[in-house]
Amino acid sequence: MAFRDPVGQPMSRRTLIAFGLLAALLSLPATAATNKQNATLASVIKKIQEQQKSTQTMQATFRQEKELALLSAPEVSTGTFVFSKPNNVLWSYEAPKRVQMLIANGALTTYFPDLKKAERIDVKRFEDRIFKYMGATGAIDELAKFFDFTFTDNPKAGTYVLDLTPKNKAVTKRVRRIKIWIDKSSYITSKVEYVEGDGDITRYEFTNVKINEAVPASRFVLNLPAGVKVEQMKIQ
Repeated sequence: MAFRDPVGQPMSRRTLIAFGLLAALLSLPATAATNKQNATLASVIKKIQEQQKSTQTMQATFRQEKELALLSAPEVSTGTFVFSKPNNVLWSYEAPKRVQMLIANGALTTYFPDLKKAERIDVKRFEDRIFKYMGATGAIDELAKFFDFTFTDNPKAGTYVLDLTPKNKAVTKRVRRIKIWIDKSSYITSKVEYVEGDGDITRYEFTNVKINEAVPASRFVLNLPAGVKVEQMKIQ
């Protein structure tokens, strides 16, 4: 049986790694642009790398919107996100369906409170690929291998925008485009848009972002109620 993501789509290696990448994209504060008037792609990326190294924890509220060929209307979900180095991530979907997705101790566990069931998959062999994006320069360096960067300073919107386009057709088959919006007032990532090779689009908007505030270890433990069956799954 295939492991599924919160909107019911089969979980692939690409989807799993995307969760780690999204966490890394969220951790790109641009406190870099010390000179807002003269900000350039090079200066912003340099400071992003410097700040990424110092990011130990992240917490945020998110709004996820998915436009899928199989859906007649966009699927909108809301919830919270927590990350702690080196390898703990918790996505808590609160609406329209309650779902918790936890990566900890080499396993990805998805808990469906309303269905009183949980699914677990071993991701230890994928952890290096997932969490290398959390390194000091991992996200930017890795993305730069496959994407060209375009930088836009949008004063009216109060944002910097990084637009990533694939360098070759092989990458385009998997990802057509990634856009990252960086809020100029708070200097943190406020929005990410990810267009897959088949045209499906996923957008994340982040608010109430907190960097390097204490996160107790208990946040990364799912205390499942008695009677909840945990099913071992396989990744496609």
